[in-house]
Amino acid sequence: LEGTSLGVISREDGTYLLDGLTPGNYNLACSFLGFKKAIKYEIQVSTIKPIILDIGLIEDVKELESIEIQASPFSKTEESPVSMRTIGSTEIFRNPGGNRDISKVIQSLPGVATTVSFRNDIIIRGGAPNENRFYLDGIEGPNINHFATQGSSGGPVGMINVNFIREVDFYSGAFPSNRGNALSSVMEFKQIEGNDEKFAGNFMIGSSDIGLTMDGPIGKRSTLICSVRRSYLQFLFKGLGLPFLPTYTDFQFKNSIKLNDKNKITIIGLGAIDDFELNQNANDNIEDEETIERNNYILGYLPINTQWNYTVGMNWQHFMERSYQTVVISRNHLNNSAVKYQDNINETENLLFDYNSQEIENKIRFENTWRNNGWKLNYGLGCEQVTYTNSTFEKIAYGPIVSTVDFDSDLNLIKYACFGQISKTLLNDRMIMSLGVRTDFNDYSSQMSNPVDQASPRFSASYSLSTKWFLNFNLGRYFQLPPYTVLGYRNQKGSLANKESEVAYIQADHLVGGLEFNPNQYAK
Repeated sequence: LEGTSLGVISREDGTYLLDGLTPGNYNLACSFLGFKKAIKYEIQVSTIKPIILDIGLIEDVKELESIEIQASPFSKTEESPVSMRTIGSTEIFRNPGGNRDISKVIQSLPGVATTVSFRNDIIIRGGAPNENRFYLDGIEGPNINHFATQGSSGGPVGMINVNFIREVDFYSGAFPSNRGNALSSVMEFKQIEGNDEKFAGNFMIGSSDIGLTMDGPIGKRSTLICSVRRSYLQFLFKGLGLPFLPTYTDFQFKNSIKLNDKNKITIIGLGAIDDFELNQNANDNIEDEETIERNNYILGYLPINTQWNYTVGMNWQHFMERSYQTVVISRNHLNNSAVKYQDNINETENLLFDYNSQEIENKIRFENTWRNNGWKLNYGLGCEQVTYTNSTFEKIAYGPIVSTVDFDSDLNLIKYACFGQISKTLLNDRMIMSLGVRTDFNDYSSQMSNPVDQASPRFSASYSLSTKWFLNFNLGRYFQLPPYTVLGYRNQKGSLANKESEVAYIQADHLVGGLEFNPNQYAK
């Protein structure tokens, strides 16, 4: 433990135990001859349950008369030496005004624009909210917020329970080649392991919701951590006489299975149910005419909205002497519906708006990662089957003229990806260089089916001027598929309006340079 005289030597199988600690935050250092030292910062220790922390070390064999092993003060990868920030769970907990919401924490970082207080939209250097990608233990999830805007990634409340988070790697550029379909950022959520000794629970009351988290062993080689949260905002809004009543519920779980020393399976799930109802009795106890008029106006145009979504996936890892292979299989599903009746009278002849849309993605990805003598090589491929449906009925009044929109669309496509990245340390580890390439293509149209058109090269480098000063640089071209709401739009003839047009992958070029100074181990 950094800053203390407490420590322990791991057993032959790598297991270790540090007990009898006073509750608080600690920095844990792990080192071994022939490996790079690793430090895990701000580990929150309590008396409720033990902290399960596995630490992977990178081999660093050198033949020297004397060896001094030092850790980099902050996380830095070969692929992204300048544009990655690691955020620990403790930082999320204590962020002022963050309400334990990772999106609020990210909004306070440099380069991230400030949005309205009731939204979690992440806007990086002017990019759109839908230009961000999210991964939980290597499994992609399309959205991490309740009441999301379809085709975007924002929403007023985060879905992820912070009790699950160990740390978050936030890339605002220099995305690794195995992470695609992003223009602004990639967020890697690394979740904690379940308690392998006994079952433990955590009950939480927040400013807008209550939640229960349970974790423990479900066998000799398997652990489970799960949670459920439910909002009580609807009671608060009803008591205040507001015309709308939002309610959200979310579920989350992680099952870790260690088959043997060489194989590990992680199964995760994240889901939410969001309901947005009207408070027809909003004016019962209100006498102010202006407030009554405002409530009537809102009740007159707001639809009743129901939205649910889930992500489930399995990550299998097979470890070898100098490499490991990863296979990820996942599915995510979004269902978004809204309905509006004239004067809020639920009768067929009063129907003004009826909308239902679904987005379904089934994915599989294979990766191989190899390290040896300062070299790192990662390569793989991926495939996705996509289904998008949209059914819309709407009456639009232009004075005495009323027109009707009756729209129905069904879209199916297959997406493919190939990627590879190679990195090398040079000049006695003073320089790190990384070169990668990726391509994405699909069968939607001829404009998107050629993998050469979406070739996405990237290059990064970092040079150590001294033990405290670093020059960092990255350059890359990235592509993202337009939203399904664009691809699935049909004209009056019923054909896909954008299929034969110039609609194509969206492109962004990044050029980032930085000068880094680390005055001490805890400052940057």
